[in-house]
Amino acid sequence: MEILDGQVVVDGVVVGTARMRWWDEADGTRLYLLTGEVDAACQGRGYGRRILAWQEERAREAAVGISGTAVLGTNPVSERDLALVRAAGYEVAFTRVRMTMPLSAPNAIELPRGVELRAASAADHRAVFDGNAEVFRGSSLGYVQDPFEEFERDVADDFPDYGLWSLAWDGDRLAGWVVSGRDDTPWVGVRADWRRRGLASALLRANHAALWKCGVREASLWTVLENPTGSVALYERAGYRVVERQERYRKPVDGPRET
Repeated sequence: MEILDGQVVVDGVVVGTARMRWWDEADGTRLYLLTGEVDAACQGRGYGRRILAWQEERAREAAVGISGTAVLGTNPVSERDLALVRAAGYEVAFTRVRMTMPLSAPNAIELPRGVELRAASAADHRAVFDGNAEVFRGSSLGYVQDPFEEFERDVADDFPDYGLWSLAWDGDRLAGWVVSGRDDTPWVGVRADWRRRGLASALLRANHAALWKCGVREASLWTVLENPTGSVALYERAGYRVVERQERYRKPVDGPRET
């Protein structure tokens, strides 16, 4: 078996694909993400096990000499995949969930005393970036802190409508924020000293009012089920419900090998 430019070749025939990417997460974990598939006509011949074992060996070679924790990760999308990765010793590390809620005509929004909403602009990119870095620092749930320049490019491409940003300021300090587009809300954050005062709920209501004004009738966001801040419970109180789950499987680089 050979892996050539991501294609798995056996006796000159392409039987599937195999790829590996890696990055460092906010808590310093080096993740090697293993992805691939076996063509439907070639399933049931053990290729999946061989491909995964090959990928794991390449990841172990790449991890030699690094400092900190290194883990293997994979995201099974079928029952066949799930059985394969479980047999190889992978376990659920965390669960991403998509939550949605129907929107209705907005009511008055009352913020906690001491903060105020201000219109957002490109000048606020750095404040949001620094806020994300602070509240997600040390997260062991897959968060990646991209460089500021990459964050700015992503924001400009994906979330350019500042009317859908809700930013609460405590003087010159950003206390809480909701950044969204019409179809997705990637960042909801509140600094530690402003938590449990109703700020996150108020910012969500402000965001929902902005979405409603734009003609959006359903809000959508992703969060992590195991988030220690209790984000799922917060969103459920606001009216969101879980509609999709994505389990993320991992094991240590030096963990049990596929048998």
